[in-house]
Amino acid sequence: MKFKRKKNRKNRMSVERRHKANRICGILVWAILLVYGVSAIFAYAFTLGNSRDTFLLKRFSDAVQRNVDVAITEKTVGRDAFVGGVTAMVSFANGFRVGDIYLTEERLMEYPKQLDVNQLSDTANQLNDFYRSYQVPMCVIAVPSASEFYGTELLNGLTVPSQASFIDTFYQQFDSSIRKIDVYHVLYTMTDSYIYNRTDSRWTGYGAYCVYCVAIQKMGFAPVSYDQYIVQHTGTFRGKLYESCLYQSVAADTIDVYTCPSGAEETEILAYLADGTVEERHLYQETETEDPAAYYLGESCEKIVIQTDLESQRKLLVLKDSYADCIVPFFLQHYSEICVIDVTEMQHPLSELIDVSEYSQILVLCDADTFSDVRNFYYICD
Repeated sequence: MKFKRKKNRKNRMSVERRHKANRICGILVWAILLVYGVSAIFAYAFTLGNSRDTFLLKRFSDAVQRNVDVAITEKTVGRDAFVGGVTAMVSFANGFRVGDIYLTEERLMEYPKQLDVNQLSDTANQLNDFYRSYQVPMCVIAVPSASEFYGTELLNGLTVPSQASFIDTFYQQFDSSIRKIDVYHVLYTMTDSYIYNRTDSRWTGYGAYCVYCVAIQKMGFAPVSYDQYIVQHTGTFRGKLYESCLYQSVAADTIDVYTCPSGAEETEILAYLADGTVEERHLYQETETEDPAAYYLGESCEKIVIQTDLESQRKLLVLKDSYADCIVPFFLQHYSEICVIDVTEMQHPLSELIDVSEYSQILVLCDADTFSDVRNFYYICD
């Protein structure tokens, strides 16, 4: 009888533990549904207008949804095994697409988004207004996706939407005093070189250098020749495209560090974080993030200010997305100060962050998709 009572007690404890676990799971599920519900409300509120007031709400909603997506997918037990299994089956069946990611022998490619002509027009108007407000010499670079150069060749003749004509139309809408830097042709001529990552959608250090050479001439300087740099391969990584499909057959990418022994060096780098703190940084810093772009300037934030040992008083303002992170170090050879504003991280009007009139030049450098969403540029004008 004693044994029976002990067994019943264990059974009751086991049932209670299961009930407790179910309650916790239920709470988590409802919490996730609540977060998505609140995010949906925020998104709906944004559709009622495109004002800056609703924009901040929308950006918060997007951030919440991204965090929840990570919690549900990347952190889910067995997620890697599931995604890797699906990719393996697709590859075994001679398929070449998992979601929006195309699988080829040489690289992974994301199917390019159709650029929104109206949004591009609105962005051009926003940047025109910004230029007219300050009259600081300004250059604009819209970077096309890798599929623009590799899609047709690698995907067996599959028609891939081109961004070239959209970028041309976008450039035509700018004030004639704003310099539009066409990087399409320089990238096209270098497609046999390692200019775009194989497992990430962004360009490589060498791709950034090729664009720097063209851009800096338009900005009034002679580029530093390639032979003056020491190039070090500091590590390998697999980027966001790989994380989406876990396709193992494409070689990992490399992180390259370009140093100019005879050139200028940074003397101070300060990053201004969202919580109001100021953080000291260095170029090419080791980080715990899986994002390779963070290796160059550190984790994305609203504002970074770089001081160099150049005696020149020329200052550069860079309005950018993550594409620009690996090109910024090349500009150190020409400016005593570089202020980097990430338009995708902005939470304050630009006039609250800096005095634009203090800068000698402005460079706006983003990929075409970023320009195709005018919300990214709401905070550059008062």
